[in-house]
Amino acid sequence: MAYTRVTRTANGRGALMYAAGHTKGHNGHEQRNAMVSYVNLLPGVDPADQMQTRWNKARKNHTTQVLRIVQSFSRNELNPNNPEDILTANMIGQEFVQKHYPNRQAMVFTQIDGKSGLVHNHVIISDTDLIASKGCTKDQYYFPKIMEWTNEIAGQYMELDFGDKTEDKTTQTERHKREVGEYVWKDDLKSRITESMQVSETEEDWISNLTKYGVNVEVHDSKKRGKYYTYELMDTSKFPEGKKIPANLKSRSYKLGTRYDAEEIESYFLKKEQELQKQKEAQREVPEEKVRRQEPRTKLQEQEPVSPAPKPVHRVKQKPAQKPVARPAMPKSQTQTNNIVRLMGEDDIDDMTDVVDEPVSRDNNDWMALALERKMRQDAKKNREKTQERLNTVRQDASYMTRLRSSDVVARIRNAQREDDNSPDL
Repeated sequence: MAYTRVTRTANGRGALMYAAGHTKGHNGHEQRNAMVSYVNLLPGVDPADQMQTRWNKARKNHTTQVLRIVQSFSRNELNPNNPEDILTANMIGQEFVQKHYPNRQAMVFTQIDGKSGLVHNHVIISDTDLIASKGCTKDQYYFPKIMEWTNEIAGQYMELDFGDKTEDKTTQTERHKREVGEYVWKDDLKSRITESMQVSETEEDWISNLTKYGVNVEVHDSKKRGKYYTYELMDTSKFPEGKKIPANLKSRSYKLGTRYDAEEIESYFLKKEQELQKQKEAQREVPEEKVRRQEPRTKLQEQEPVSPAPKPVHRVKQKPAQKPVARPAMPKSQTQTNNIVRLMGEDDIDDMTDVVDEPVSRDNNDWMALALERKMRQDAKKNREKTQERLNTVRQDASYMTRLRSSDVVARIRNAQREDDNSPDL
């Protein structure tokens, strides 16, 4: 896309003399213009004199004499070292005048002497037409329209280079001032805009805070450009002493760069609002997440048994009267063994043997009673030995059982005792 700039001036002769140039070009070029062409003018005759004839016929309140338009092309569009590209640029300027400024006198100066060395046109157009001696129309003054017309014609000769959008636009004059350390009021304006954005959460806050940073802002909405801002630097305290302060310290947002335009600023505050919302949601979710993580652990802790125990179905199938099968002994801690012995109820066993040891009442003269008593004592001794054997067996069996109730052990011993009582030996 060709870069375009337009200005109006009341000194048409001076504009023509400046564009023609009678000295060396910029950057030490021996020649100011690479090519010059005429539209509705006679070559070899002073173009200012030819235009002056028409300027004299204009109304007295018509002060503008010429319109100066600059058309610049990137290196991807036209090569400054190629003479054919220089001719192409000059032809674009001529066609531009003939199509969009008919019946007007003009000159096209094609140059490559700028600091950037790019191919560019200085098109000087008379503001007074050849027929009615009237000035240009509103569209012919309107910069966006002029830029559109330039790209329309240039696109017929080449593929336009639209490039990337510039975040921070600066002019050559501003860049030169930066290099030599001079104050640039637009740089001051940009820094104030950025600082205000950093301390604001929404676009409304930012617009309100700009006044605190010495900047006035106006919000506009146009059909062609959409929403944009007009910034004005109100605080001039940073201007160097003795330096003249410009009367107009305003700049439109799209002229400062995309970083300061409405679309980028709206996107900035939208992202900032989303980040704040995420932080608030994260703060609310942290306690709830902790509760959710704790609940399953609590339930598991409640379900976990303190110590392993046999399944209930195994205890139901066990019959107290069934004689236990001897199993090989396995080492157990002293604490477990002692607990099992106490659960078996030795006091109950002693009570049972006391019944057997109880002396039988007899007559001292009855020798049969003495013999019977002796027999009973012998049988009781045998029963105690059998009971002790069964007790040892029960103890060995109990070492493999967990949570064995003392009542079950006692019941088994009593059943064993009943079997002895029912023995025919007694």
